[in-house]
Amino acid sequence: MGTQLIITCEHAGNDVPEEYRHLFEHNPEVLETHRGIDIGALELTNAISEMLEKEPYLNTVTRLLVDLNRSTQSPTLFSEFTREQPLHVREKIFKKYYQPHRNKIEDKIDQIIANGEQAIHVGIHTFTPVWENKEREVDVGFLFDPRSKAEQHFCYLWRHELSQRSSDLRIKMNEPYRGTMDGFTTYLRRQFSNNNYLGLEIEVNQRFTDPSLQEEWQQLKEDIGKSLQTTVQVFND
Repeated sequence: MGTQLIITCEHAGNDVPEEYRHLFEHNPEVLETHRGIDIGALELTNAISEMLEKEPYLNTVTRLLVDLNRSTQSPTLFSEFTREQPLHVREKIFKKYYQPHRNKIEDKIDQIIANGEQAIHVGIHTFTPVWENKEREVDVGFLFDPRSKAEQHFCYLWRHELSQRSSDLRIKMNEPYRGTMDGFTTYLRRQFSNNNYLGLEIEVNQRFTDPSLQEEWQQLKEDIGKSLQTTVQVFND
């Protein structure tokens, strides 16, 4: 069975559509923080996609409007800036920004499976270096469902390939989050069998986006892209 790679980035930007800007007028600074955007994720996604010659699926509207990586039941689907809005406002946001992105990717997976291929979905995210006053001792995390042998196998191959290129990286599995937490890949695993769909996520520490680490960040983006490219080849052999 052949495979097709899908690259997505749900938190690629911190755009606020004009009609909702008033919701953030008392705290516009929050949009520049890790709460408003996955800092560096767009750069990383574009670097990987260019290297693998894949058009990524990007969402550049801030997650504080609606979080595309949460289920409809999640208490954090809408942030404190939007959850108190009238139902018709939330429904409009949901239909205009949440549904199109997710439906497009789900339709693409359907198409891949209909063509007799396996979909390998890689969601690209970044995380804040410090959480609740504690430094996270992870540089790169690979998230997957440990019950899926294929997902586990792919991530261990990818970790091996990346560590070959960047031996000093602190690479961990299912950290700083579990791969089975509420997220887009978790939802998609319920829609498709694990023979047809692999839902993986890479989480990269935002410390690399500091201007003082420009060379390291450039190298890391390249290493992640090349290691993914090799992993896909090895996985298909």
